[in-house]
Amino acid sequence: ILTVRTRFLAVRTRLLAVKTMFLAVGTRFLPLRTRFLQVRTRTMFLVVRTRFLAVKTRFLAMWTRFLAVRTRLMAVRTRLLTVRTRFLAVRTTFLAVRTRLLVVRTRLLAVRTTFLAVRT
Repeated sequence: ILTVRTRFLAVRTRLLAVKTMFLAVGTRFLPLRTRFLQVRTRTMFLVVRTRFLAVKTRFLAMWTRFLAVRTRLMAVRTRLLTVRTRFLAVRTTFLAVRTRLLVVRTRLLAVRTTFLAVRT
């Protein structure tokens, strides 16, 4: 019975030795596991950052399109204002000429009235 018990204890001791060796190996690889977790955390951060940058890029693209449309509208508005300014310049010149003609006509009427007054 002692031999059986001794063998049992020997086997158990070997199993404990193997278990201890596995624990030692596992402990040795703990820094690697920690490093793996750090890499995973960094990877997740990079994934989130990439998604954020994608959203930001889409927003900037939309903003650029908005600014392009606004710039085109400003260009059209500027052309319309230029045409309106030219029209007003022509109209002002026309009104100035008409005013001068009215002044001349008024003077002619004054001369004619004076002539008619003298004649009667």
